[in-house]
Amino acid sequence: MKRAQITFDFLIAVMLITVTVAGIVSIASGEIGSARILDTTAKLKAFAVDLRDTAVKSYSVGTNFTIIKSSPIRLSNGDKITVKLYSRNSTILITAELGGKTFVVGQNVPVPLCDSNVELTPGDESFNVTAVSVGGRSCVTVKK
Repeated sequence: MKRAQITFDFLIAVMLITVTVAGIVSIASGEIGSARILDTTAKLKAFAVDLRDTAVKSYSVGTNFTIIKSSPIRLSNGDKITVKLYSRNSTILITAELGGKTFVVGQNVPVPLCDSNVELTPGDESFNVTAVSVGGRSCVTVKK
């Protein structure tokens, strides 16, 4: 064997190591993407639970009590979060369009809600949760 000659076994070993490293990098990048989606979903679920608690607190204090809330996620251009309150089944539904993906999270609320919604966009990420009296009936609404 000459001094600068590479053996076939060495070339196969280098190729196997390269393939293994490429596979590990591919798996890691896929896991990072999944972790980001899980993080966003967890933030939206925590936001829904926080809104539920805020609605209960506002309703408990009484009419015209307002609490200011804001988005838990920094919004970029093209992103938006819609918060809808449904009186029929006392449900909060949060729909978020973030980075081309759509996330939907819901939460049941033990107090009466008024049908209302707000849309959060970049630069306009806060809204009010207010207890109101409509026709002698108290309920909670969202508005800018």
